Amino acid sequence: MSRHAWFIKLGLDTSPVYATKLIADYVSYGIPNSISIAHQVFDQVPHKDTPLWTSIISAYARSNQSHKALHLFSCMLHQSRSNPDARPNHFVFTAVARAITSAPQYLSLGKTMHAHVVKSGYVPGNIIVETAFLDLYMKCGVAECARKLFDEMSNRNLVTWNAMISGYIQNGQECQGLELFYRMKCRELYVPDEYSVATVLSGCAYVQDPLLGVQVHGYAFVSGFELSCRNSLANMYFYCGRVASAEKVFVGSERNLVSKLVTARGYVFNHMYADVVKHILLMENAVEIFVADQTIFVPLLTTCAKMHLLNVGKQIHGLFIILVDSYSTADSLKESRVIISSALMDMYSKCSDIRKARKVFESWLPEQHVPLWNSLLSGYIHNELIEDAKALFENMPEKTIVSWTSMMTGYVQKDLPQEGLNLLAKMYSGKEGSMLEGNCLTFVVALEACARLTDLNKGKQIHAKIIRALPDAYDNVAVGTALVDMYSKSGNLCYTLRLFDAMEEKNVVSWTSAIMGFAIHGFASQALELFQRMVNMGIMPNEVTFIAVLTACSHCGLVDEGMQYFTQMRKRYGLMPEEEHYTCLIDLLGRNGRLEEAWHLVEGMEENYLSDGRSTGAIWAALLGACQLHGNFEIGKKVAGKMMEREKQISTASVALSNVYAAAGMWNEVYGVRESWRKEGHANGEPGLSRICAQP
Repeated sequence: MSRHAWFIKLGLDTSPVYATKLIADYVSYGIPNSISIAHQVFDQVPHKDTPLWTSIISAYARSNQSHKALHLFSCMLHQSRSNPDARPNHFVFTAVARAITSAPQYLSLGKTMHAHVVKSGYVPGNIIVETAFLDLYMKCGVAECARKLFDEMSNRNLVTWNAMISGYIQNGQECQGLELFYRMKCRELYVPDEYSVATVLSGCAYVQDPLLGVQVHGYAFVSGFELSCRNSLANMYFYCGRVASAEKVFVGSERNLVSKLVTARGYVFNHMYADVVKHILLMENAVEIFVADQTIFVPLLTTCAKMHLLNVGKQIHGLFIILVDSYSTADSLKESRVIISSALMDMYSKCSDIRKARKVFESWLPEQHVPLWNSLLSGYIHNELIEDAKALFENMPEKTIVSWTSMMTGYVQKDLPQEGLNLLAKMYSGKEGSMLEGNCLTFVVALEACARLTDLNKGKQIHAKIIRALPDAYDNVAVGTALVDMYSKSGNLCYTLRLFDAMEEKNVVSWTSAIMGFAIHGFASQALELFQRMVNMGIMPNEVTFIAVLTACSHCGLVDEGMQYFTQMRKRYGLMPEEEHYTCLIDLLGRNGRLEEAWHLVEGMEENYLSDGRSTGAIWAALLGACQLHGNFEIGKKVAGKMMEREKQISTASVALSNVYAAAGMWNEVYGVRESWRKEGHANGEPGLSRICAQP
């Protein structure tokens, strides 16, 4: 400012040379309204030359005020017709390209500018202008135009290569970016700089390629870039699942704000929710991480929801309210407020505080966005408030496919599968306005409803709809698994196997669903053969897989095989048996009359494996059912005594024990059990129900 005053005294402030220097000074100082003052200096110059125009256009371009930069360029072109000293040069074209880069909506203008510079003779041949337009195309998401320009360049420098590699990675074409990096370094023999290394590490993170990432890390270490690229290195290791390696990158160096953000996001990505909370709590000034990057709110609220940390979630909510009211962060939070509010509602819902979730929803009145309605709907469903969810769904001003799918999911989870299918039919009827098309998740829920109803006819109709509406659905492992599950539970095992073999991708859930389908229908050999195929392919079974295997052995009397699989579960795969596994094992022994062995197994199991208070009711019930099958009233009486120690199982135990006595012809004992049951006031059990779905 003192220089400006000195130029005014000397009468030099209207000189284009000195005005250009003043504009550069004001822009570099970064004082409030510096660009406005610079523009005033610009306006005071009567005879403007090219460097002066370049300085003001560049100032607006660097400050992301693209509209003003482009408007000034238009004025410059108009004046250049009468003023030869104001004709654009390659610096002006570069500044204009930078302005369009930050405003992709002006892409068509960028293409026109590209044609203009070609016609003016700046391209090909001027590497600065060519690189600027290459970067423009990449930032606007037109990678093919950028690659065409890149291939036509007669000369390239490191900046050009970096712009091209970075553009590919930012546009989700990581493989092309990594291939180009290999070509640059190994074939064209350019020496990568820090920016090259950081960019390629980001690409390795996106494609989760730790092998290439480690090689780039080695190059960074040899070249002396390891310290300056540590955040990129840690980010790469986190996204490749190498948490220990990521943490090791920061050992012995002071962590800055970016390092803290990288670590927090890395823990969330690897589902290490406890470590996320610990990391945030150990920070000296945790607030700065939220001020620097408001997108961290969502993963932290997700962490609170996963770990049911209601109090921590409330603190984050309070901080969010403070930042929303803060002048310095209000603008940056404006676009993400709806997303963060949805995450808040999800956190409160998962922590069983639906009243607070509703309060967050109501705070948006009257401006309630569709994602907020969907979040509250999911909250009601998660807390099994199906009637509240139904009322909310009916009152929604706009329903998306997420809304319909969420409501269907609620019905199916509440064991109301028919209502879920009715809702699907209503969605396709178009009565709610414009007819929506279901997505993969919609059809997965619908197929689950059909599987619960064992309604093969409706399942086939939904399958046909999937083929018509989603031709690529077979590539989706969730859809394929749902189809396999529906056909297997409906008894169509031949088609189940055909569908299963046709699936391009299978996970442990897919294999388990197919194994269980054969197991429950008594085809043990096919079920065990599938299990062996799965293991041979290197897919690790989980707890549910072994329930399916033990069920297959139980239904077909394969006692020795079942005992072997039960032993393998612990010793080979390190899986601890739960109540369901013991229930299958007891049922297996009981069906084959080995009641003494089953009795001793359950007694030892209660003392050793399930001594932490977990339920054993279903296990005793399975053993009592076996006693009824074989008429063993002695063991049956002891088992019933164990069951009656639990109030919830008194009715079940009494009915089963009376049936054991009846099977043995001991009618006096039957009468005694039933009388004792009635006197104690437990004879209020609901009768059993069966469901039959008629086929056309």
